[in-house]
Amino acid sequence: MNQDTKKENMITRQAFYISILISLTLGFLMGTAYTSLKLADSKQPGIGQMPPAMMGNTPKGMPGPEKRAGGNQKPGLAAMADPQIKELQAFLKENPDNAQAWIKLGNAFFDLDRFGDAINAYEKSLSIEPDHPHVLTDLGVMYRRNNEPEKALKAFSKAVVLQPDFEIAWFNKGIVYMHDLNDIPKAIEAWEQLVKVNPTAQTSGGTLVSELIEKLKTKGR
Repeated sequence: MNQDTKKENMITRQAFYISILISLTLGFLMGTAYTSLKLADSKQPGIGQMPPAMMGNTPKGMPGPEKRAGGNQKPGLAAMADPQIKELQAFLKENPDNAQAWIKLGNAFFDLDRFGDAINAYEKSLSIEPDHPHVLTDLGVMYRRNNEPEKALKAFSKAVVLQPDFEIAWFNKGIVYMHDLNDIPKAIEAWEQLVKVNPTAQTSGGTLVSELIEKLKTKGR
């Protein structure tokens, strides 16, 4: 194979990966919306079912849950969230060991893309109640947005150890490997685990993850 042919193949492969990344980035963002919302109404275990510790009654004095619409930010969200954040911070001064309040504070910062503040709040909650795969996944999302992909991977990995059928964590783990670390084999490994959990798992564009895996394997040969 001459140099020109090799160069053409390399360009073709890069274009292929870029086209996949565009669709998968949307998929990752969709995943963060699911985890930040906790999908309290979902009946499908492992996807959005809220952990029992987060489904109890709101403690006296703690602000109630803020309604979200598909995880999308609305005009004026910052103005709406600011009083809630202040109330939660005041509540936490008196109740620093309340894991649910730290989670709620993390969710408020998550919605405002205040990565560092969200990370701090989620880490506080996990220091009190460490075994929450949903919180770990939200933490991983914030780490990734904060340009800390290795920490994101650790959070996603711990989430799937705690809940092996948690599809969003597996999907997002593959995204970090492919998009941030350019490790295609590891991305494939993560998505193969996802397919074991759900053989019909799809990207945001409707492509079966199993088909995506085969395309990546074929292109990498």
